[in-house]
Amino acid sequence: MTSTTTRAYPVPIDEQDRLRSLADFGIIGAPPLPDLPSVVELAAYICGVPNAVVNIISADQQHQMAAYGFEAGVCAREDSMCAISIVEPETVVVPDATLDARFARNPFVTGEIDDVRFYASAHLRDRDGHVLGSLCVFDQQPHHLTPQQREGLDKLARMVMDVMDLHRHGQLLESALDKVQRTTRELQRSNASLQHFAGQVSHDLKNPLTGVLGFVALLADTDAVMADPTAKRCIDRALSSATRMWRMIEDVLSHASLGGRPSFAPVDLGAVVHQVVDDVSAAISAAQATVDVGPLPMAYGDATQLRVLVQNMVSNSLKFRDRGRDCHIAITGTETPDGWTIAIADNGVGIPAEDRPRVLEMFTRLRTDVEGSGIGLATCQRIVEAHEATLVIDETPGGGTTMRITLPRP
Repeated sequence: MTSTTTRAYPVPIDEQDRLRSLADFGIIGAPPLPDLPSVVELAAYICGVPNAVVNIISADQQHQMAAYGFEAGVCAREDSMCAISIVEPETVVVPDATLDARFARNPFVTGEIDDVRFYASAHLRDRDGHVLGSLCVFDQQPHHLTPQQREGLDKLARMVMDVMDLHRHGQLLESALDKVQRTTRELQRSNASLQHFAGQVSHDLKNPLTGVLGFVALLADTDAVMADPTAKRCIDRALSSATRMWRMIEDVLSHASLGGRPSFAPVDLGAVVHQVVDDVSAAISAAQATVDVGPLPMAYGDATQLRVLVQNMVSNSLKFRDRGRDCHIAITGTETPDGWTIAIADNGVGIPAEDRPRVLEMFTRLRTDVEGSGIGLATCQRIVEAHEATLVIDETPGGGTTMRITLPRP
């Protein structure tokens, strides 16, 4: 590796990337890595010298992460012999440092810090080739390495990097586990808040709804209503809708108590769709729309959530109808070996292809002239995801939007 000398020691050309990699390992300032002392002891034994050390070179210091034959410490990078050897292309072996121009005036050689004569340094190289430091062996007497000893030093240097990699992965795992624990605590807190909120809202809604049900039931039994078929039909519809609303409130409360998880069971899609059409009949009449419901299969899912999904989609079709022609909505269903598909097709203004992914996002409104919050289709998307289903938005032949929801078999 080539280098440029900008201070009293050579600096690798990849210095900034090297320092970023070193920071990722998180070993400087951390507790000693427990496996390194055995590695440096083995390095000293294999090379037949009294001293061995793992040196990590930071921006301005040499950190001795594990040492054999002396106490590990920290020194200035400009005093380090390994700060010089990390820019060399391969393992450095110096029989007598006093005779090597690179090291002869180094304080570890001159006696200012030590009297090193023999010195060998194998690179600690990360997976991207950045040299973070070295596995170094040295002696106060001149020395030589056999080819086998040099090969052993190189292998031990790779082992040091394996230990450092293991430490880094352990840190990443610990960080991930901490994040999971924090997320779990937040979910538990959110679920508790959801249960409290759902319970309060259910209580607040059920009290007036109880009164409505009571008054409607009393009205249904009056002679005037019994004698007027139209009035009786309207009262019966109001009673049916209010009863379904009561059940939906109970279902929402139960859904919240389960932490927001769907409650899966066999669902009659035909019954769900007919209930929705009945509930939004006033809006259908106001839009002078027609809704055709074809045969729909039994499926598997959460009946409450699927009712909300269909109601949101039908309401969307009514809101975004084409004012230049009569509004028509067709609801059909099919069954396949893989699951069940329900299609809701209208002849409204349609959704441009480039906007179809965006309409499923929270608070997205393509038309500001139409009343809405931008929540309906985002809610549908969440219900689809909770069922591990798929939602496809297509254009209806002749103009309009077709929504296809495919529910998988369990």
